[in-house]
Amino acid sequence: MKITGETPKKTIKFKTKAPEASMVLSQWWLDKNPDKAAMELLTSAAYLKETQAYRYRQAAIYARLYGNQSLYSFAGSNVSKMDQSMGLPQERPTFNLIQSVVDTLVSRLSQSRPAPVFLTDNSDYKERNLAKKLNNFLLGEFYQCKTYDLAATALKDALVEGTGVIHTYETQDNKVGMERVLLTELLIDPNEGMYGDPRQMYRMKLVDRNVLIANFPKYREKLELAAKATPDNSSDASKTVSDLVMVVEGWHLRSGKNAKDGRHTLACSTGHLVDEEFTKDRFPFTFMHYSPRMLGFWSQGVAEQLMGTQMELNSILVTISRAIKLVGVPRVFQEEGSKISSAAHNNEIGVIVKFRGAKPTYEVAPCNAPELYEERDKLIQYGFQQSGVSALQASSQKPAGLDSGEAIRTYDDISTDRFAALSRRYDNMFIDLAYQVIDLAKDIAVRDGKYQTIYPNKNGTKEIDLPKASLIKDSFVIQCFTQSSLPKDPAGRLEKVTEMVQSGMISLQEGRRLLDYPDLEQVEKLANAGEERILQVLDEIIESGKYSPPDPWMDLALATQLTTSYINLYTSAKLEESKAQKLRDFFNQVQTLITASTPPITPPGAAPAAPGGPSPQAAPQPQQTSPLVPNGPQA
Repeated sequence: MKITGETPKKTIKFKTKAPEASMVLSQWWLDKNPDKAAMELLTSAAYLKETQAYRYRQAAIYARLYGNQSLYSFAGSNVSKMDQSMGLPQERPTFNLIQSVVDTLVSRLSQSRPAPVFLTDNSDYKERNLAKKLNNFLLGEFYQCKTYDLAATALKDALVEGTGVIHTYETQDNKVGMERVLLTELLIDPNEGMYGDPRQMYRMKLVDRNVLIANFPKYREKLELAAKATPDNSSDASKTVSDLVMVVEGWHLRSGKNAKDGRHTLACSTGHLVDEEFTKDRFPFTFMHYSPRMLGFWSQGVAEQLMGTQMELNSILVTISRAIKLVGVPRVFQEEGSKISSAAHNNEIGVIVKFRGAKPTYEVAPCNAPELYEERDKLIQYGFQQSGVSALQASSQKPAGLDSGEAIRTYDDISTDRFAALSRRYDNMFIDLAYQVIDLAKDIAVRDGKYQTIYPNKNGTKEIDLPKASLIKDSFVIQCFTQSSLPKDPAGRLEKVTEMVQSGMISLQEGRRLLDYPDLEQVEKLANAGEERILQVLDEIIESGKYSPPDPWMDLALATQLTTSYINLYTSAKLEESKAQKLRDFFNQVQTLITASTPPITPPGAAPAAPGGPSPQAAPQPQQTSPLVPNGPQA
């Protein structure tokens, strides 16, 4: 990523050769002059980039193994070698084991949607309510930033290159934003990152010149003079109509809680664009590692682990292909001197072939030894075993004989155990993203006075304000839960939910909700409407003090039960007396409605309320049964 080319006014060269020792050891974060610190930052980044050229070569190899596309010479001439006659890639393997494994793992792990949840420990009502608001706010930010899509991309980067990266930053309209970052853009000193906790980090990125001018109008003249940059030194890369500028961003963490050496600097070839104190204890990046190494910051990916297997497989596939093309075609053996016209050898039906002498023979020679095909199949199977992915999962098949939901669930659990550590790292990535989002949003709220996001729910969307920064304490703990731990297939899901209902762990109504069949959505919504309305009224009392009286259309028995639970829960959590009194008022009005709807009991010996004797009773109807609970009443 050298900066080359000419600017409209003058040429500025960005040297990437190894600098002197005194320049390498210069601490750019301590220099009081912003432009001088920026030049020292550029020099340090260029030195690290040159000494870590092996990282770029490795990244190019692993990217080509997955998608036959290099990261190093992306716009150069080495993207793919093309066949002159057919115009098809020659280096593309006929069976890409690495791509199959990576796509299977991404599809499998990204099905779960981890939802970070703020939890409190022995807290009062206000802290519980604050945690609930933070959960809604966090879901809204994940929705706005398309976090789950970015996480799936970062997971693929981790599988191919070893480490996936997501950058959390402040957008131009003062909102939280996220973007994918290639690990080739980041630089870390290997000695400092030996144990995975470096104190400084650099990022080199190509940015459009006009975008930089729009974001930093105060430095317009400086940016107009900045050198034009290209991805690499290839001749094809310089053939472009874009006007890109190389910018280098550096972060240095403070040495201690009261230290003043934390610094954040953004620079181009003509000087600094941003220079500020950095008081955070972490970098604004979230990392997803596939297989952490014994030492060093960067991890190992699937492409590196399966590289030897894939190369040997490619060699066998090439041998098989060449042998088939060489001898795998029909051949005609005709005795020399026989009187047979060559025009008789055609594809016409019913053609008469006249010959004199020996009759011609048609033969197809064996192309390859059977051991070659056996070795090919063994390598494919070994590659799947090495990565922990079964060939059946890669082809979306299940083993023969697994027809029951229980058998499918057991097979799914055994397969998942192989990726337990990777799944935890995937969940932890969302926890780290949650901290990054809340931390950045809190800074924006302190500076601008407030911060709002859009929270999507089943009733549409609504705006959520970030709670006051003074209320957000370090006592909050974030845990990560997947969207559902139930099986994905309908048979397994139905059997698991049925078992939970029959054992009494959940109610029939909850079981119907857990099934989550698309055609039952309307039924589920109607069945839960009464409970949802009561919960909405009680939540409004707790959150804002808004009071809505009960009416006869409510499920009064359920309202009695839920109101009692709310009173017991929030009274012990130091709920304000005014809100507690509204809960008691709601309970009393519910009891009044119940009393009014109950007919009076006639004492023994008393005259009937109406003449004519007792009213006729309707014949009892048989109870409906539930498909989930045998011989159980339909809820």
